[in-house]
Amino acid sequence: MIPTTRVGLLAGVLALTGVSVAAGPTNETDARIAELEAQVARLSAEQNGEWLTDQRAEEIRGLVQDVLADADTRASLLQSGMTAGYDDGFMIGSSDGAFTLKLNGQLQVRNVTNYQDQGNTNVDENRRGFENTRTKLIFSGNVAGTDWTYRIEGDFARNGGGFTLDDGWIKWAFTDGWKVGAGQFKAPVGREWMVHSSKQLAVERSNLSYTHFGSFTQGIWFEWDAADNIRAMFSFNDGARAANGPWSVEDTEYSFTARGEYLFSGNWDQFEDFTSKQGSEQAMMLGASIHWQSQEFGSATRNELQVFLAEADFSIEGDGWNAMAAIHYSSLDNDTSGAGAIDADWIGVLVQGGFYISEDMEIFVRWEWNDYDDFSGGTDSSDLNIITAGLTRYMNDNMKWTTDISFGLDTVSNPFDVTGFRADVTDEDGQFVLRSQWQLVF
Repeated sequence: MIPTTRVGLLAGVLALTGVSVAAGPTNETDARIAELEAQVARLSAEQNGEWLTDQRAEEIRGLVQDVLADADTRASLLQSGMTAGYDDGFMIGSSDGAFTLKLNGQLQVRNVTNYQDQGNTNVDENRRGFENTRTKLIFSGNVAGTDWTYRIEGDFARNGGGFTLDDGWIKWAFTDGWKVGAGQFKAPVGREWMVHSSKQLAVERSNLSYTHFGSFTQGIWFEWDAADNIRAMFSFNDGARAANGPWSVEDTEYSFTARGEYLFSGNWDQFEDFTSKQGSEQAMMLGASIHWQSQEFGSATRNELQVFLAEADFSIEGDGWNAMAAIHYSSLDNDTSGAGAIDADWIGVLVQGGFYISEDMEIFVRWEWNDYDDFSGGTDSSDLNIITAGLTRYMNDNMKWTTDISFGLDTVSNPFDVTGFRADVTDEDGQFVLRSQWQLVF
């Protein structure tokens, strides 16, 4: 190794020599200067190049090759046009849009407090607790072009945490205005049921909807939306509330479900939820649903039971306000008498509305009533009369906090003991339910 001081010393000598040369140059001096300059250049080159040993040179060559390889990989991905990002869900897709995958999730954390007068029984009149009401994962997108779409939605049950399939279907837009789908899907009985659980007005759907609804079923359906203001759906399926069952499970002889909607004003997207933010344009829609099924022959408990469900609804939205009214009718009849006879009718009414008191805060109220007639048992009772009021704070597009209180004006009995209500003791009324929920969607 050549010390730096030697180079500096030689440079100093050269400088002094140069001064004397300037005073009076000679041939001998010129030769000496040239020799010193050559020596300084050689020593400088040796010192500057000393750090680049063979080993370090090999390491640098390897590093350069790695950088170049990484650059080639990144360039290849960019050239493929693959897309990724967030658009109402985390998305990845091919450059031409023929293949896409969107991931969404939903989390509802809820506290429920219930009070009911139990008369002289030993049942606790007060009950409260927390639950993860809904914890969902949703996968959707298209394959082999935009005409083929799919959706897979599952829910971790609030009781036990088991994962259950909700939606699981594929759909094909085979011509303008017509689509056909198959798999597990919502039987389209009533608008309140068709609107996703993350987009309800109150903390939970009405008690009424959990009686007059088709839930999830399996089958095939057709959609028609060729007109701008009319759309319809018709389904041949396994029957109301027939989700997650194989073909061999006792279901129905036949089951049909249909729904039609007419848009007076606005656009269809406005009716994907029950709220209408400030600044929204007015929109009106009329809808109607019908479901008819016959249970399988040979069942000891459901032998050819005829099930008929019908619903009509009217929705209107405006600048910071919304309202909906619906009427439901259900009928069960197995056309027999005596033991095992079933002959019952339900008719129910639902009215609800919301109003924004500020840019991010909405108040709402809902009234639901139902008359239940069990002709086979000789009873005639109005066992549902509930009013609900509450407040929602919209923190952002993905998060909201909703609190509401429901009050049973009449006795609440089975099958309306849902959404936080319990079955009342006969002739007892005044039960109330306080619910508060934090919802996150992505």
